[in-house]
Amino acid sequence: MSDYPDHLMGLHWFTAQASNGSGACVEVAFLTEGRVAVRDSKDRGVWPLVVGGQGWICFVQGAGAGTFGPVD
Repeated sequence: MSDYPDHLMGLHWFTAQASNGSGACVEVAFLTEGRVAVRDSKDRGVWPLVVGGQGWICFVQGAGAGTFGPVD
């Protein structure tokens, strides 16, 4: 993680409360200007995906509505 750019260091990462602790989760951290960083909890050394606030809202709404279907 030492290769992360400065704006991604020291973030408060968390998983959803509904996470079952299986390790197959994503973690998110809120950045400035409404942006959200998303990373795989199993591979924290890989740079996270950073999305804009509106993109994050659309993803959360779609996931909640079952838009993406089951994950295999």
